[in-house]
Amino acid sequence: MSFQICIRTDKSLHQLTSEIRTIFSLPPFRQDTFVGEPYCQFEMLGMLILIHRTDEEDRDPEVMHYPYYFDMQMAFTDHELDTDTMEYMLQPYYAQLLSFSLGLDTAFHEKKKVGNKWHIRYRFFRKNPKWNESILYGEPGWEPAVIEAPSTLWRIMYPVL
Repeated sequence: MSFQICIRTDKSLHQLTSEIRTIFSLPPFRQDTFVGEPYCQFEMLGMLILIHRTDEEDRDPEVMHYPYYFDMQMAFTDHELDTDTMEYMLQPYYAQLLSFSLGLDTAFHEKKKVGNKWHIRYRFFRKNPKWNESILYGEPGWEPAVIEAPSTLWRIMYPVL
């Protein structure tokens, strides 16, 4: 099981990784380089989290201005759990949590199979600058802490060659 969240920020890789480590209470990360590109990696309880910068040519057009990726891979080997359901529920949660806690713009793609082809669309989140923590849900003037921008249209996901 794995998922990817795109992040738009002006922060450096090291600063972004340090802030993510703090909000998730992760162990120390290892900074490394793969094919010339630096990345930061956390390993904990069967999870592997990679935070890295991605070249423009490797990004989808919808997330061209999102230079960082937060990749989470979970290694569950001997089980009969439906990990796809967990992935689909965790991905928007982490995207909203990163947006709210760090004030970042985040995006992730949803996918569905239509016939024999996969379709994807991107969903976008950002922290609401008008959010007021002293106004409770249901009270006049309440606004959500994270705003979801309109998602992109569904499109066919072409295989990577």
